[in-house]
Amino acid sequence: MNSLTDHIRNNLYAFYDCISELCGINTGKQMPWSVSVNIPGLWPRLIYRINSDMLAPMVSDNFTEWIKTGHAPELLIASDENIRQTDPFLRQQGFYPFAAWKGMAISNIMHHTPTALPDGIEIIRTQSSSDREDWLKIVNSELLAPLNMDKALLEGILSEPAFEAYILKNKGVGVSTILTFTTKDSMGLYLLATAQKEQKKGYAGMLVQYILDKYAYRSNNPIILHATQAGEPLYLKLGFLPINQFYLYRQLKADL
Repeated sequence: MNSLTDHIRNNLYAFYDCISELCGINTGKQMPWSVSVNIPGLWPRLIYRINSDMLAPMVSDNFTEWIKTGHAPELLIASDENIRQTDPFLRQQGFYPFAAWKGMAISNIMHHTPTALPDGIEIIRTQSSSDREDWLKIVNSELLAPLNMDKALLEGILSEPAFEAYILKNKGVGVSTILTFTTKDSMGLYLLATAQKEQKKGYAGMLVQYILDKYAYRSNNPIILHATQAGEPLYLKLGFLPINQFYLYRQLKADL
């Protein structure tokens, strides 16, 4: 049986694998987006964004050479697995961490009566065009992430049964978002964001609790997410446990 650490990593890797396929990577279209690879014996899977210099998706036996010859990805994510070997190599190539997320998970979710929402608050799946536009606006304005969502990508994602997008509305106005990604082993919570003017009002907690209540009746598998330092206390209150760490790297190039 997988540990919670494995569940967190595997769900994240599967998430980006799906995104990659939707964006045409590994299908011959060569569109620049994020994809994950495995480097046996050197580091675990790295998630990275291909830039225009990379004419083909990287594979495990040439990834190191691509970086050494200057064909570097724009961004990459590394987990704390084998980070003592991964980080020095990346720094030698000019990559430095500038953001981090805590991998968190909750298992043995309690079955109880769903939490009642305050008056004026509703949580719905983003099915209408206007709801999806509001969802995209919040995600793209509030999140620091290697994903930059557009309408076409969101439509592609939501055509897949593994994904569900929800929006929390306050008096009919969308204020908070979440994207769920379900595999046979776990559910991942992604792109949890709240409009800046509506932050610190408890909306993110309501949205996550709604998903916990809904999912508890469908599966006993763990739910995983990746929290910023600011968001970690909220998820701790909801029963999530901090398990591992992920780092976002960017290459810093000196002007010649």
